[in-house]
Amino acid sequence: MLRWVYPVRIIQAIFALAVIGLTAYVVATIPFSNVIYFMLFNGCWTAAIAVPYLGLAPVFSPTVSHELVIPGMEIITSCLWLASWIAVAVLIPKPSECHMSSCHSAQAVIVLAAVEWALFIFTNYFAILDLRNSRNNRHKRAQNEATQRETTQVEAADASQTV
Repeated sequence: MLRWVYPVRIIQAIFALAVIGLTAYVVATIPFSNVIYFMLFNGCWTAAIAVPYLGLAPVFSPTVSHELVIPGMEIITSCLWLASWIAVAVLIPKPSECHMSSCHSAQAVIVLAAVEWALFIFTNYFAILDLRNSRNNRHKRAQNEATQRETTQVEAADASQTV
């Protein structure tokens, strides 16, 4: 795993906590659509499940987590963030009509969610590269083992013929 991933995971967790706080403020101050609850869910999902798993799974179970689960969780989380920030952006009024603090909080939530989405796309790219490289390495390792087995069989056959 790359060393820079852990600071990015910490930033993702901080942004998720900020989204939780701002979204909770928006929910508490004005009646809003269910979309804002979806944004609240994304913050909770990211802070409580996605970031801890994506940060700790490669350390404690690297063989199981790297194959498909980490890229899958990255893809799911990035799709959730994309859907939520676009949905909230569609619902809030224009900036010229936004005069309440909760409306400004909703705008801040959109910005934080868009940055969170970009961070997950960024880490998703490297998770998919890691998946591709691990599959290529596994395939090359299997080919090398097969070649070594054939070589030792040929050497054993040559040694038995010379004796």
